[in-house]
Amino acid sequence: MTTTAALPWLRLSGPAEILSATPYLLGFHPANSLVVLGLRGTGLRFHVRGDLPDDRDDGEVLAEQYACMFAHHNVDAALLIGYGPAEPTGPFLFATRAAMLRHDIDVPEMLRAHEGRYWSLLCGSAECCPPEGRAYDVQTSTAAVEATVAGMVALPDRDAVVCSLAGPEGSGLAAIQEATDRAGLRLVRLATGRDVVPAVMSAGTAALAEAVARYRADQRLTDDEVAWLTVLLQVLAFRDRAWLRIDRDGRRGRAVHLRLWTDLVRRADPGMVAPAAMLLGYLHWRAGDGLRARVAVDRALDADPDYNGAKLMAEILDRAVPPAELPPLGQSRRRAVRRRKC
Repeated sequence: MTTTAALPWLRLSGPAEILSATPYLLGFHPANSLVVLGLRGTGLRFHVRGDLPDDRDDGEVLAEQYACMFAHHNVDAALLIGYGPAEPTGPFLFATRAAMLRHDIDVPEMLRAHEGRYWSLLCGSAECCPPEGRAYDVQTSTAAVEATVAGMVALPDRDAVVCSLAGPEGSGLAAIQEATDRAGLRLVRLATGRDVVPAVMSAGTAALAEAVARYRADQRLTDDEVAWLTVLLQVLAFRDRAWLRIDRDGRRGRAVHLRLWTDLVRRADPGMVAPAAMLLGYLHWRAGDGLRARVAVDRALDADPDYNGAKLMAEILDRAVPPAELPPLGQSRRRAVRRRKC
């Protein structure tokens, strides 16, 4: 399941425009999927994508889960889009609509799209909605133009998004593993005869500041620098400081942090990537990109299934918690301090 926040360029001006905008909202062209767009008033509140169920019984359960999720977020209405052939897409759409209505969520439109054509399943007019469907072209739509201007892309499918955050292979993998071994020895020398955590915090703060400056200048870290930062992030106190730095830099620094942490996730030793991947997942979630948040969190859990930070992010994504409902890390700490003082 993929969840994200609404994007400001979206214009819900009709079925073809909705269908053309959806791949840019998701970051890829969906197939065999249900997409639900939740509306509050006339604006898009948030949206969800999930795979089509294997059978009708699973579909009934999943439909109820979607309805409960959207009811929790107090949406007024939901637009349903099913991507796939008439079976099983149509029955699942109707099951989801029925569940939404049971939760007092209006469904003003319900579309099925397949092989470049769409059908409005709530339209009974053959003149308006012919049995053979209507053609639409994502590439030439107004929504596609607006998305491109906004810097959005729609990759061919979800696998392409996964590949875009994949770890190193071949000679790149061998090089970063050797660099990680050197970083491990460097950490041993740093900590010898000293309290480990203060030593790591000092070294890590300097390394992170250099990394942020480097990516702000559109430069990259060397393999040894990537490995050093990756090794230091294994210490939770420093991982939390990096997390706090992400929130402290806020929206203005988000693009820089996305470049930095994406590069680390792509280049780090796969066995050591969990902290960096979790932080990248957090960044994408804050930016409203639920798909890449999920892919990054999955990378973290693949590296370390027991990594608590990644499990926390997975739960946030599973529950479709929008970023607005959770304050940034630094902000929540400041509020806690103020409460204690009172």
